[in-house]
Amino acid sequence: WLKLALRASCWQGMGANQGRQEASTPDGDSAGNAATAGVAGASGRGAPKNKVQLAVSVLGGIPGATGYHSSVVVNGEEFFFSDGGISSTMDLASHRNPQNPSSTPQVFDMGMSHYTGSQLKAALDRHFLPGTYDLLRKNCNSFSDCGLFFLLHRRLDKKYRSLEQLGAANASIVQAASGGQYTPNPKAADFDLEKLVVEIDPEKAWKTPGQVTGGTNANSVEAMRAARLARLSGGPTAVAAPTAGTGGAQPVMSQEGL
Repeated sequence: WLKLALRASCWQGMGANQGRQEASTPDGDSAGNAATAGVAGASGRGAPKNKVQLAVSVLGGIPGATGYHSSVVVNGEEFFFSDGGISSTMDLASHRNPQNPSSTPQVFDMGMSHYTGSQLKAALDRHFLPGTYDLLRKNCNSFSDCGLFFLLHRRLDKKYRSLEQLGAANASIVQAASGGQYTPNPKAADFDLEKLVVEIDPEKAWKTPGQVTGGTNANSVEAMRAARLARLSGGPTAVAAPTAGTGGAQPVMSQEGL
């Protein structure tokens, strides 16, 4: 398994150089522009329109655990992580195995998302930079797990990460067994998948309760003026009583915004 996984990281890296480093949205916007769209663009757009799939290839394994390579596909465009960072292809190129040219990945329909592939890449780019790949601690499956969560609020099935997690818990043994081919990447030492999943949650802005600003309401123009003068002079900001005889609807304004 280890030898196959090391080879896989190599051919994925080559695929990264051949793949497009910047995906495009259907209307031609670049991934950089997609980043500026933010989370607000996903809310209120009606039914999700972006088809999300998971592509999985078997690398090998040991009794009781299997090693996998995975990638996320959005509207037919594959996104995957290797030592070259996040790359994209249109033909599942990261799953091509020179050692087994006839092998084909399994592709699972995962659901529909409000978010595009460009938005996925823009959101995760800075967390999966080139040179930060680690076979055991930060690999293609780590990216797929984060990608599925960003797009669908779903997590990668744990079985796809079982072997690497076993290896990560015994990194020194893996390093020795590989004959030095695997060495931990110090750039991945601080990677924390669970913390990252919380950080990239595109919906968290809409789940965060609003903060109470306090203050009282000013129910007349005179009250607004009195409160403003009080704030400027550093004095108390009590609301002035409405002037007698004023009728009709009076303006209402929080003193905190004066």
